Amino acid sequence: MKRENKIVILANGLFPTARQGLDLLKAAELLICCDGAADKLIGFGLSPHVIIGDMDSVSDEVREQYASIMIHSDEQESNDLTKAVHYCIEKGYPSVFILGATGLREDHTLGNISLMVEYFPRIDVWIISDYGMFSMVRSGEHVHSCAGEKISIFSIDNTTRITSNGLKYPLNDLLLSNWYRATLNEATADSFTLQFESDLPLIVYKAW
Repeated sequence: MKRENKIVILANGLFPTARQGLDLLKAAELLICCDGAADKLIGFGLSPHVIIGDMDSVSDEVREQYASIMIHSDEQESNDLTKAVHYCIEKGYPSVFILGATGLREDHTLGNISLMVEYFPRIDVWIISDYGMFSMVRSGEHVHSCAGEKISIFSIDNTTRITSNGLKYPLNDLLLSNWYRATLNEATADSFTLQFESDLPLIVYKAW
């Protein structure tokens, strides 16, 4: 995870309570809120720099007070989180942390996680929850980890076959035909690698 990055998107899911997420919020140089997430951020004691969305869940008070930093979009082909990520892409930012993308509604959680591959390779994205981190991984990339860290791997492309190095339960040309196929593994050292052939990256989840 590139900790020099200070751009954070706060989605309107479960507001972070764990240290990792709260530290990111407090250290952010640019805080982008998706619609009603602005109310949660302000209630926490911080102020957004940009608010993006269709503004159907932001309060009237926040709408009035922060009108100058709002980017209103009624476009229904993408959700507010994707609109925020596209804003970062248009600004030329190489990477961004996303908080509040999980929790509350499972359909939103699954949608937000699967959308990570839609942003590739235009921007690197990390989704941070109270329980762990989702990231996109390219074939052959060394993924920083630590011995004993819990690892799960997901593929949007169900024709992908994967071979691992550095995991407790080796994956040898395993077909990722379903999301459960490469879950509940464990790192054995300070990094691991995944070899696969696909135009899409894999999504790797590391539990705190």
